Amino acid sequence: MQGNTATTIRQRLHHAIVLIGAATLACVMFAGCGQVADVNGASKTADTSGTGGEPTFSGPYAAEFKKQYDQAPTDLVRNILKDGKITEAEVQEVYDDYNKCLEPYGLQATWTLDRGEGVGQYRGSMSDEEQFKVMDECHAKTGSGDISSLYATMNMNPDNVDQEAMARKIYQCYAKHDLLPSPISEDEYMSTMNTANVTDNSQFEANLRRWHEFFIEYMSTTFDGQPNPNYKYDQNSPQGKQFWACGQDPLHQ
Repeated sequence: MQGNTATTIRQRLHHAIVLIGAATLACVMFAGCGQVADVNGASKTADTSGTGGEPTFSGPYAAEFKKQYDQAPTDLVRNILKDGKITEAEVQEVYDDYNKCLEPYGLQATWTLDRGEGVGQYRGSMSDEEQFKVMDECHAKTGSGDISSLYATMNMNPDNVDQEAMARKIYQCYAKHDLLPSPISEDEYMSTMNTANVTDNSQFEANLRRWHEFFIEYMSTTFDGQPNPNYKYDQNSPQGKQFWACGQDPLHQ
């Protein structure tokens, strides 16, 4: 991306609030959390033999696929969804469409699973709020935010386990492997750090911040993105590796 302007990194929290719990969202935001899961398994299929050739989705995310297919803003999005699968290449394809929408405003975007969406302004002098308005409009026109969020969620939670139940399993995994920095009960953890089913943006961010600060010794940066002087366990250490494994797949630890 050319130009000397600073890049604005905007994690799309209003999608994540609905789709991703605190620990798995933090994997996306702060660490990457290891290998990408297979989101194209045999259970995630669509039958197009129904009336008018409309797909009938099956598998753990059937309802999400149907909703997004029915509300798809473009043929590209419908074609991506109709087989009941999303690949990373297809996410990039819809982001190409998103960038065509952004280009007249001097903006360009990148997206990766581990870092989310980044948008840079390479010409012009739009304010952050003006940029966000354009980004929201282009997401609505192209469906890129919905496709990338669904893809990320399927990677983090392939069986579509209830988010609050998953958050409790993550806590239990932390406790089982002695990963809690200080004593905290499951109920207190859920009331102060859980983000599952939290739909208020400010509450979501407050809980996520508390979670991040509580587990700061596992974080390479502070919540605000600065180098963390208290970083203790990286992902190559046994404790750090186990911490992120609990967040990504607590049911199999």
